[in-house]
Amino acid sequence: MAPALSTHPENMNREQNLFRRLHGLYEEERQIYGQVLELSRQQGELVRQGNSLGDIRQLLQKKNVCLEIIKRLEMTERSAKNEWEQGKRQWSALNQSNLNKCLQDVSTLIEEILVCEEKNDQEFIQQMRAQQ
Repeated sequence: MAPALSTHPENMNREQNLFRRLHGLYEEERQIYGQVLELSRQQGELVRQGNSLGDIRQLLQKKNVCLEIIKRLEMTERSAKNEWEQGKRQWSALNQSNLNKCLQDVSTLIEEILVCEEKNDQEFIQQMRAQQ
């Protein structure tokens, strides 16, 4: 009879600690990227309405603040991300699945932001050409 695999309590505690940290990170990033998406949509509306560059710059500054927060969050949790990645084979399938879902949600928002930004750029270029 093969010995049963046992999970050491300290490994379980470590996994849960890493999971909570990373889950919190991704949830916070999801919220902030949601704000960036909303600001990008507002920016597009301002461009379509022909608002001043000053108005648009204000939104750009707000987006930059959000992205700086995300950058700091990522730097703060870099070691947790590395440790999770290195121990991935030993973590539970449920925790891996949950983190993957969080990452997918963040990735989806980033993709939406990129599409919105591309539309904004195209609209801005059209506006500039129309003014010439």
